[in-house]
Amino acid sequence: MKKNLQLLLFLGCSQFAFSQQGILDSNFGIGQFSYVENDNDKELLTAIEYTNDTLFAAGYAGSGANVTSPTVDGRFAYKDRFFYYNGKTHNSAFISIGDEGSRANAIKHYGAHVYLAGYSKDKNNKSIAVVKILAKEAKLDLSQTFNRDGQVITDFTNDDEANAIDIKNNKIWVAGRAGDQSVIVRYNLANGYVDKTFNQKGFMFYPMGTKSEIKSLKILSDDKILIAGTANNGGQTDFFIARLNPDGTYDASFGTNGIKTIDFFGQNDQLNVMKILYNSKIMLGGSCTKTATNIDAALVRLHADGSYDTSFGGTGKVTYDEGTKEDVINDVDAKVNASNYEIIYAIGYKKPGLYKDVLYREFEADGSTFANGPAVSNQSYYDDYLIGGAFNVLPPGNFTSPMTMYGNWFCREATGRYTQFNKLGNSTAAIAADCGSSYATEIKNLKVRQDGKIYVLHQNQLKRYLSDGTPDLSFGTKGTFTGMATSEFDLLPNNKVVANVLIYGTSTQAYSIILDDNGKIIENFEFKNLPGADQRYVNKIMYSAAKNKMYAFYSSFGTQFSTPVMCRYNLDGTIDGSFANNNKYIPMVSQYGSGSADLNRVDVNNQRIVTLDFTTDKKVIKQYDLDGNPVASFGNMGTMEITASNPAPLFKKVIMDNLNNVYIINEKTIDFNTTLIVEKYNSAGMLDTSYGNNGIFEYAYNSASSNTTFYTVTVQNDNKLLIAGKRRKLYVFDDGYILRVNSNGTLDTSFSIQNDGVFSDMEDNNPSDYFEIISAMGITPNNEIIIGGLNKNRNASNALMDTAKLKRLK
Repeated sequence: MKKNLQLLLFLGCSQFAFSQQGILDSNFGIGQFSYVENDNDKELLTAIEYTNDTLFAAGYAGSGANVTSPTVDGRFAYKDRFFYYNGKTHNSAFISIGDEGSRANAIKHYGAHVYLAGYSKDKNNKSIAVVKILAKEAKLDLSQTFNRDGQVITDFTNDDEANAIDIKNNKIWVAGRAGDQSVIVRYNLANGYVDKTFNQKGFMFYPMGTKSEIKSLKILSDDKILIAGTANNGGQTDFFIARLNPDGTYDASFGTNGIKTIDFFGQNDQLNVMKILYNSKIMLGGSCTKTATNIDAALVRLHADGSYDTSFGGTGKVTYDEGTKEDVINDVDAKVNASNYEIIYAIGYKKPGLYKDVLYREFEADGSTFANGPAVSNQSYYDDYLIGGAFNVLPPGNFTSPMTMYGNWFCREATGRYTQFNKLGNSTAAIAADCGSSYATEIKNLKVRQDGKIYVLHQNQLKRYLSDGTPDLSFGTKGTFTGMATSEFDLLPNNKVVANVLIYGTSTQAYSIILDDNGKIIENFEFKNLPGADQRYVNKIMYSAAKNKMYAFYSSFGTQFSTPVMCRYNLDGTIDGSFANNNKYIPMVSQYGSGSADLNRVDVNNQRIVTLDFTTDKKVIKQYDLDGNPVASFGNMGTMEITASNPAPLFKKVIMDNLNNVYIINEKTIDFNTTLIVEKYNSAGMLDTSYGNNGIFEYAYNSASSNTTFYTVTVQNDNKLLIAGKRRKLYVFDDGYILRVNSNGTLDTSFSIQNDGVFSDMEDNNPSDYFEIISAMGITPNNEIIIGGLNKNRNASNALMDTAKLKRLK
């Protein structure tokens, strides 16, 4: 009775546990965050300088169109790079610094050069970076006079960044932060070395509150230094401005003992810009938090001694609400017009919803806004924002502002370009409907952790999402491991990840690494080489919870082996010498024309390993136990040879279920009609004739002139197969599909909104947002299905475009 009760409980729980409806879960992902973007198609501005009738612009760029090869200098292509643009010669420079990327935040033109300041990242360490570039040619100055390679890296803590730069008296002044403190570093212009005549060290820290950061710096005519930024007093962040003596000490004649702190509503404020106006007054701009859901634009005007100019807003401070939840000023300046009337121009962005729109606002000298003032046209349906402006770039006209504005626009969440904004009005410019689509590819792989977090491999970047589909910002850099290109990965105990990665270079090609829960490389971990082989030629490492071991696939290239092999690793990275009866490895099947293991011809479940090979007229299936020994009960001592059909279908994948049954998935094409074929062999190696039609399940999208293409398969714990890919029939776009196949070789008609065993969000009445390819799947601890692939979605301009995306089925 007790056994029967346990069986009933198991069956009841199993039926409940695997009752997915195959219907999209609308609670998964929030707006843009269900997209899986690779940030490589972008050229974005962060700073400009307009001088000598020329625009000099700085920012950062991704890898551009070439997303699979190393850059010219052999560095990793997926990281951000310094970006420089000359508006007169139209030359651009892309400078890679640091193994994990770099961004320029500030620019200064001086003589025949421009100097960019920002940060670089190496091995989880963020440092101040300065680069010297030939202004016209847009090339690194390789004269070996500026720190030999035209680049200077200065490191204080593991989180340093430069935001401002100025040059005077043959010295370069760079300001930003070193950890929690504001910092100024002075370099010699001639050679880029730190100038140790400044504070005897070449740098000076400025601790303000619990944390502070300089955002703007200007060397004055009397060689005093004006700095401004944001400081945290322990409970909130405020604007600060300070004036320093030439030696870097505080000028007590300015503000209070050299410093002035500015608060608006007793909540967090953020300074973005400091500008010395034509009349020597000082203007500060940024944002202030008015309520928990409302951030307003903020302006401050000071006299040269740091006191408030009370003719501006009555207090020297003005806030402005554009009517959105977030209004931010990134640049500000003032100009007297032909009528001798001062106008203040403030630019930045406003955020009415998910995306940023450009903010352009004109103020009178007293801080009041012009009624119904002009607006600047957005350029896209996604993010548009302004970062800087300059006067006298273009001649004034009826439809232009005296200030020419520069900023960025996006045609997708992660595909952006810099542009010049100057036209006033309310219309939106048209952009190409397929902008950015050429960079969209399907998701390669995904895995779901026991706590529901989702790991996604897309375009060689490993990303992590929370269980609700939003990026897990605690992982790597904003949710992405950016240090190296990832080719394969698997999940390990204790929230670790084993990954196979690439570092482009002249000799070292590949590594196997362990990442911690924060997406950081565990530095002191090392995989030992299999005797006769080399770690550089490992294709993949997978983890088996049943043995608490890792299984690695070595290529035959660069080894003593004639075929690829599988070996077993202990969790400490040592080779398990007991594997395969102390032989340490078993042979694998190679990819056609390659020495690498064909991962489609091998599978590992919680009991066995299966491989599949083909001879001229036979299929050869082998099964091993997890210790690498042939399974005697399978076929003839672990090997089953099966006569192949003629003509043979196109092989796609071999997989085992939890009962060690073997499934061979193929595609068969006859008369322009491609169908999906699944053969089932039982745990003894015999064709299971009770499965489907005499051991074969076949699926056709349509009776004629249709194609069904396989991409991936997952086995549920109840041994039902989830098979996914894309399909097409005449006069219909590609659409992604998932089949759920019962263990007897029939479609599970309890699955999908149409109760036909086939999920297709295009045919399930989602013509504006549907998968055209489903390429990866995972099952959550709550038995929901996470699916990823290449998605068609209708953008705000009503055009269908491609993007990688995640969705969840309940």
